[in-house]
Amino acid sequence: MKRLALWVGCLLAMLVATANAQQKYPEQWNYVGASLGDDAGLTKFTDLLKQSKATGCTHILMNDSGWLKLANDAAYVERVGKAKATAKDLGITIVPAVYAFGYSGRYLQFDPNMGVGLPVKDMPFLVKGKTAAPDPAAGIDVSKFTGDAVEYPVKPFSYYRVSIYTKEKPSGEVFRASGVKPGRWETRTNTYIKQEGDRWLSTNTFNTLDAEQIRVQVFVKGYDQFKIEPAGALLILRRDTVPLKVTSDDGKMVYEEGKDFKKLVDPLIGSGSGDFESDHKANDIELTDASRIKDGQKLLVSFYHAYKIYADQNGITMEDPKIFELMERDVASCAKIWGATGYFMNYDEIRIGGWEPLTLERKIKPGQLLAEHTKKGYNLIRKYSPDAKIYTWNDMYDATSNARPVPGGAYYLVNGDWTGSWEGLPKDVIIMSWSGSAEGMKFFADRGQSQVLCGYYDARNTNSMKQNIASWTRKSQGIPNILGFMYTTWKPDFTNLKEYFTLLNTYDQWIGSLPAPTTRRARQQ
Repeated sequence: MKRLALWVGCLLAMLVATANAQQKYPEQWNYVGASLGDDAGLTKFTDLLKQSKATGCTHILMNDSGWLKLANDAAYVERVGKAKATAKDLGITIVPAVYAFGYSGRYLQFDPNMGVGLPVKDMPFLVKGKTAAPDPAAGIDVSKFTGDAVEYPVKPFSYYRVSIYTKEKPSGEVFRASGVKPGRWETRTNTYIKQEGDRWLSTNTFNTLDAEQIRVQVFVKGYDQFKIEPAGALLILRRDTVPLKVTSDDGKMVYEEGKDFKKLVDPLIGSGSGDFESDHKANDIELTDASRIKDGQKLLVSFYHAYKIYADQNGITMEDPKIFELMERDVASCAKIWGATGYFMNYDEIRIGGWEPLTLERKIKPGQLLAEHTKKGYNLIRKYSPDAKIYTWNDMYDATSNARPVPGGAYYLVNGDWTGSWEGLPKDVIIMSWSGSAEGMKFFADRGQSQVLCGYYDARNTNSMKQNIASWTRKSQGIPNILGFMYTTWKPDFTNLKEYFTLLNTYDQWIGSLPAPTTRRARQQ
């Protein structure tokens, strides 16, 4: 009898331990991009819901945004209804992502002129006949460039195009321009490389912003032509809050669009593209027949231009009041069609901002701008879904991540940094921690906020997945209010979904045999 009682006691202890292990992360999330614009997209999404359920998932963080265009499309609404029914049958909670700040293509498709703007001040143009084009003399003379890092004096808020010809196709970084004070990389768009005859042309652009001196570096060998020329009105933004100004060279005469010159637009943005590719020629200024501008005259042109970060990051303004109209349309349509119990505010890796007139006139810092914007975004969700749970990524509000003070005061191409952004983040917002350090998790926990850990990032193999889980577990040890864990794939690739969550739920069984983690070099900003 004693043996039986001991055996039963051990069995109960094992069951309790197993239950506790399974309940360590009561919420298990999957990060899914959906496209319900057709039946094939519906099938793919519902199959992913079933696959997710089979691995123990309780929540889906869903990127779709189809409701922005298809809110009144009966077929789309019907497909959403089928997806919701499948999720309900499976017991999975779908959390739609609204807003688009940092990666803003879903918004820019409606009006690319709402791109976030960088200022150009008094770029010299020369008039020849009925056309004004950038003055070549306003470029940077690199004719004696040695191939090492060389510093050049520049005028703040000058805008340049770089072109480098090589005999071999370059690989890796080709060119870099950096402001000396403040110390920031100005070239943030990936270099465009194309073949022209028997040579390769690499092009890039940069704005000097508030720097008065830049450091120029070329990383390719054997180039036979290198130029830094005025970029002209490349990717010029045309909306009321970021004005175009054309004056005489002494600034005394201000010329009028429509009267002295024809409407100036960028050929790409003017076509409705929401992608800020800079690998094209800017339009020159065309004079009207009745223009007061004369042949041979020099003009000074000031405007704002869009700029892509890396290869895929097209940003939208947070500073123009019209953005809130689009945000409200986003939330209202999503709430109407999905009727979700939770919504995700997509503020992430915002790397340009704070240069537009409305913000400068108010003399507020970027962190305050983001704090105000976040609170307005939060209130919009509360307007249409008063009882919904609200989530967001950690990075833009994390005092140890993208909201930390930056040495020199310049975060990417932001007019300062995002310090203090968390002041606009209500404490009932649940943090989806993807870049979180132990200190960052403690930062949010001290504010009383719950968190979901967002791991995985397309780990290569079983050992990599174990290292990933171990890292997150170690960093979050002792942190209260950890609600769950998310399988976060950027590719997207769900091949390892089952194995990853199996490893997560059996952590105590393998952690003792895990090899020491390998050291990875952090990506420089």
